[in-house]
Amino acid sequence: MNMFSMKMFKQFLILCRPQQWYKNLLVFLALFFSGNLFNANLLLVSVYAFLILILISSANYTINDIIDLKKDRMSAEKRNRPLASGKIKAWQAVIFAFILVFFSFLFSLAINALFFYLVLALFLLTLAYSLAIKKIFLLDIATISVNFVIRAAAGAFAISVFASSWLVAGIFLFAFSLVAGKRYGESVLLGKNAEKHRAVLRYYGKKFTKYLLYVFSAALLACFFLFSYFEHKNLLFSFPVFVFLVIRYLQLAIKNPKIAASAEKAFSDCYLLFGSIIFIMLSTLLLYLK
Repeated sequence: MNMFSMKMFKQFLILCRPQQWYKNLLVFLALFFSGNLFNANLLLVSVYAFLILILISSANYTINDIIDLKKDRMSAEKRNRPLASGKIKAWQAVIFAFILVFFSFLFSLAINALFFYLVLALFLLTLAYSLAIKKIFLLDIATISVNFVIRAAAGAFAISVFASSWLVAGIFLFAFSLVAGKRYGESVLLGKNAEKHRAVLRYYGKKFTKYLLYVFSAALLACFFLFSYFEHKNLLFSFPVFVFLVIRYLQLAIKNPKIAASAEKAFSDCYLLFGSIIFIMLSTLLLYLK
């Protein structure tokens, strides 16, 4: 592979936003909470589903950049993106997106029809968000939150297990909290220029988004407690750690708007990082060591 093709590969990879692929890890929740984490066959199917969700997510990010091309070229923050900077041509991005969508649908059909329908729903809902919903107050946050739920439900359908209503509600609340935090961070960091960055921010303010962040974080704590109490009582022992993680994230997000605007940056905090590792290990022990 020559230097030119290596550079092009790197630009297409950046276009796919691999830093956002972690969201697709939600596909493993159904495997974990159904007690099948160590079932090799179902684990393999979940990994396959995870890769498919990466493909469709990358397609959606590419399409979003195509739609926002003119706007991104005028943005100091986004004008260096592969498409806005001209490193990738618009026609190349269109072909690339088509290929990603085609193979996402093709591979998803190999799992089962229900999984395919959810991949299709994820694609269409994200497309609708890019075209119009992202400009609608509150519906923008709700749509992103539903996309998180679809990812988790897709994991359940992929391995044909039941998706708990508590789990679905918890994921929605978790996502709503993160996106509300993102709107808060953007409002604080951008100030009067917030509307130029994201049109819908004209309807959000620092106080309102902070209020949303607090309310939905509290609802998330309540949901996890009820989920543990009614479905996995052993998980109640991990609830204090979960409370710590939520409160620590809130502290970081309010203190540092950059973390609120990009939630993945929160894991640069050693307390949150090690707390998350402890929570995952403890939850695994509580669920699987009986």
